[in-house]
Amino acid sequence: MIEKDRFLPIRIQKNHALLKRISKNHPKRPDIESDQTRRLAGYKGEQAVDFHLRKLPVKEYIILHDLRLSNDKHFFQIDTLLLNSNFALILEVKNYSGTLYFDPDFNQLIQTNSKGEVKGYPNPIEQAAQQCAELKKWLQKRNAAIPIEFLVIISKPSTILKAAPGYAKMLQKVQHVQFLLKSIEKVKSAYRNEIFILKDLKKISRALIKEHTPLSFDILEYYGIPPADIQTGVICKSCSHRPMKRHFGTWFCLKCQSKDKEAHLHAVKDIFLLNNHAPLTNQKICGFLNLPSGDIAKKLLTSMQLPYSGTKKGRVYLPPPACQQIKNLE
Repeated sequence: MIEKDRFLPIRIQKNHALLKRISKNHPKRPDIESDQTRRLAGYKGEQAVDFHLRKLPVKEYIILHDLRLSNDKHFFQIDTLLLNSNFALILEVKNYSGTLYFDPDFNQLIQTNSKGEVKGYPNPIEQAAQQCAELKKWLQKRNAAIPIEFLVIISKPSTILKAAPGYAKMLQKVQHVQFLLKSIEKVKSAYRNEIFILKDLKKISRALIKEHTPLSFDILEYYGIPPADIQTGVICKSCSHRPMKRHFGTWFCLKCQSKDKEAHLHAVKDIFLLNNHAPLTNQKICGFLNLPSGDIAKKLLTSMQLPYSGTKKGRVYLPPPACQQIKNLE
């Protein structure tokens, strides 16, 4: 059963909002687009893994996606964690294409893509092994000990895997996604002793979810983009024209003449993403939507049922709890 689902990473959502609201010739745009392309490919690879995981027996496994946990002063992240009564299994997902060469001498992964371009990456086997060590420490502090294994999953079936002569054994921990279920069964066959009953596993699962700490990431600060570069206004979903005008209770596009009563929803989401989900005043949201009146903004925000704190002029609005829980970009 899936106890913690996989959602579109917040970094992808923030990149998307930023790309919609900077000029086409902005000097930072190529960097953002490159980062977005890479992250979307990674997310697509994780979804490919999820397709196979849905075939696992529901009563035998608890599945948790995208965990970010703390061991004292530092954090560690896990793409996917499977909990079984006999063992735990970490899946480190990679969406690399072309040919991958695992170099044990320099502890590095070397990729050669279809264009012949060569890139180096940290060894994902070492990364996953470190995650195992961190998770083991995390569980031990909570008096929960269980065998922990890991697999590095390559989400593209066409990717070629190679290793230095004599080091082929290191690739036993690396599998293409189409062999994932067989690999999980192989791990299962190695652990016959029941460590936890289902009730205990669910307790561990709840603790993992409770202590999951999403990454706080200020996208404007990271790219060094001043707020003045952000283009405000409601964007037309039909033709991408900006800004739409509020007219008789609906949004009207001056370019394609389309109407949309809910066009402001994406704009409100954008402003929270670009402000690192910080509390926002009615005045700031009103200005971002290019509305002539704070009363109109208040009415729209009330209809969205946004949580808030404070009263009257001291009121600030908060993003809805589920605002980050989406599967795909709009």
